[in-house]
Amino acid sequence: MSRAKSIGLAATVAIVAIAAGMLLSRALLDRSGGGPTLAKATLLDPARPLPPMAFVDQQNRPFGLEQLQGHWSILFFGFTFCPDVCPTTLALLAQVEKQLADLPTEHRPHIVLVSVDPKRDRPERLAQYVKSFSPTFTGITGEQEAVHEFALKLGVPVAISPLPGGNYTVDHSAAIFIVDPSGALRALSSTPHEVPIIAEDYRSIVAAYPIS
Repeated sequence: MSRAKSIGLAATVAIVAIAAGMLLSRALLDRSGGGPTLAKATLLDPARPLPPMAFVDQQNRPFGLEQLQGHWSILFFGFTFCPDVCPTTLALLAQVEKQLADLPTEHRPHIVLVSVDPKRDRPERLAQYVKSFSPTFTGITGEQEAVHEFALKLGVPVAISPLPGGNYTVDHSAAIFIVDPSGALRALSSTPHEVPIIAEDYRSIVAAYPIS
């Protein structure tokens, strides 16, 4: 990559990160301060409505806000060609899922991978990828502009970085998001992730905000 392109890419990543940070900071400053005390996750009380979404899942079925309603969910942004952070985090979330298996069915989280690489992550590829971590995981994808806009509105910076040979990777945040049964963002947790802490915080949140 040329020096000019490197500088341009760095500037793009910085701008996206700053914008995302401003959005996230605004949401956190608006918190009421109520709710349970958490080990690490940041609670949003009141919960924040998610931005509109019109994606498809790994079975090529429509996936929108209605698919996040009626149950708890954990969202993570990543992509199938990710060499390290994504598979590590999904493996960790599979362990979290196991630790929460004693909860009533309606309280267990539905874990959803939101692909930030729609160009390569077609439904059939997502299907194979997410099921390698857990048979219950869902992968969703959509038009690149729509996915990246959705991510940015949640404070997740996304930037495509060219690689030698014409390939590319995708830089993104590794935060995870806990979505309540109304389909609203209830909490988020940034890295470094730890299975016991995520599970502990999740239990506290679910206990404090039971499904009505």
